[in-house]
Amino acid sequence: MLNILSTLLGPHRAVSVYAFLQTRGLAVLGGLFLAAIIGVLYMMGSDDEHRHEAFMTVPVLSATAIGGDLANGVIASVRLPDGSAASLNSTEGQIAQTVGTTACIEKRIYVNSGEPRYRLKLPHNCADGQ
Repeated sequence: MLNILSTLLGPHRAVSVYAFLQTRGLAVLGGLFLAAIIGVLYMMGSDDEHRHEAFMTVPVLSATAIGGDLANGVIASVRLPDGSAASLNSTEGQIAQTVGTTACIEKRIYVNSGEPRYRLKLPHNCADGQ
């Protein structure tokens, strides 16, 4: 490798570049590789734009506290208005403590795909009837 660098850069620069590559080259290459992975994930992982459709009160089929404590959150199975069941979770303690026999959920529609998604919300959102 030193011979190749010497013919490309000259003998004095080749030694400096070779020493740099031996000491920090792997770290620089790893950093570039990590930046490339993060860039690809950012470009592929962005969600579509969504719009709020409705707040709904739905029946809860089952609810499990995360880590055995509602302060950590809840995983709830709910019956959606179309009759299907969905598993929703929230790591917010305030929302988790309001899930009982019913739960307030927000329905969002993603603009490009038209896919509905649901999130647990605080009950006062459903009481407003928005």
